[in-house]
Amino acid sequence: MAALMRLSSYFQQVQALDKLILLLCSCYLLIDACNGFLLNQFGRSFGLSALYKVLMLVLMLVSLSWRSGKTFVLFPALFILLLPGAFYSWLHLGGSLAPDLGLILKLISPLIAFYYLLSISQLDKHFALKFLHQVFVVNYLIVLVNFIFGALGYGYTSYLPQQHLSQVDLGSKGFFNAANELSVVLLVLSAWLLQYYWQQHKLIFLAVAATSIWCASLMLTKTGMLGTLILVLFIPLMPWFIRLNWNRLALATLLLVVVAALVIWQAPLLLGQLGLAEKLQHVYQQQGLLGVLLSSRDKYAAEIWQLVSFYYSDVHRLFGVGLIGVSEHLWKFWAESDPFDLYIFYGVAGLMFFSWVFIGFIAQNLKLCRLYSSELAATLVLLNLLLLMVACIAGHVISSGMLWPVWGFINAAALIHGQSQATPKKTELAHVTQ
Repeated sequence: MAALMRLSSYFQQVQALDKLILLLCSCYLLIDACNGFLLNQFGRSFGLSALYKVLMLVLMLVSLSWRSGKTFVLFPALFILLLPGAFYSWLHLGGSLAPDLGLILKLISPLIAFYYLLSISQLDKHFALKFLHQVFVVNYLIVLVNFIFGALGYGYTSYLPQQHLSQVDLGSKGFFNAANELSVVLLVLSAWLLQYYWQQHKLIFLAVAATSIWCASLMLTKTGMLGTLILVLFIPLMPWFIRLNWNRLALATLLLVVVAALVIWQAPLLLGQLGLAEKLQHVYQQQGLLGVLLSSRDKYAAEIWQLVSFYYSDVHRLFGVGLIGVSEHLWKFWAESDPFDLYIFYGVAGLMFFSWVFIGFIAQNLKLCRLYSSELAATLVLLNLLLLMVACIAGHVISSGMLWPVWGFINAAALIHGQSQATPKKTELAHVTQ
């Protein structure tokens, strides 16, 4: 018993374990890039990235289990909530349940990162925020160096060569495998650095804005280009937005209309310069505006829906059929729309989990805006709304293996930063943290 008491007290302060987790989190995108390099050069990655992230998660969970036992219980409970449909499919189909277990672990990983950083902040808020900033700066520099290599011709193109396009090598993602996931990672990293340096150092803000737009234009994804532009334009306006009245709202609406008109007016020229106009024109001629927005994801979704409706009962679909249930019949088992995919894989529970995570993060930051007039929280409302839109029309947000550390950390940071400011009523603060 005495040994347990000593071990418990050991975890009630920032320890070497936390500094190790900090080091691992600061370099995790470098490991992802190395994983892509190995795959590019040797055709095998040896599971380097997956093993590295499992180690990060295990260490975070060890720390959380001692510091906050009640929070730790949440994660196995979520497994139990999401798994029944996939487990039932496995009993009937055989095969491996490992892909579903891995996906569920990805789904809950942002929450593990979120609660881990909160647990650190309860011991030392200054260390937690310093920890967070280091993670974002180092990983942003890793992404930037990766894109420099991409611009020099190394790594992967963003789009596979297509016969109807005159330009074969369209876009670059360096040594990262997934352009869509890299796009949302770039948004989250940029959001933190842009809001931080807008307040601290305007010249560095301009440098981050320029490099973020350059990275997004090199990658040539709609998510990266439009999302980065929105963040660069609107983050400086956040102090103005959180004090919005009717006159300012009218002026803001007018500015939005003007900016949108300018973007639409110059879009053909910009897309032509970037090399994306030909691809989008072909998609528009074949599939119309919906095809440009969804990139055939509506067709994938319709095919998956017809398949699961044919092979599985209504009750089974309410609990989800799992990755195992769809991959048994289709090689393309993702529609790449997170709410749709989570409903197919994990039923109503999957859809509720998706809604809970996004509504929780957005509502938390709206409350922090009200309680503290927090510019960081206002930025995160915008960021999470962008991520929600991307999750619905392009996927790879809540299920991303690359995004979870920085997404969890940045949402925890708003809460930590708010609590470090002038404290409101205790009852109000307790309501925010629930």
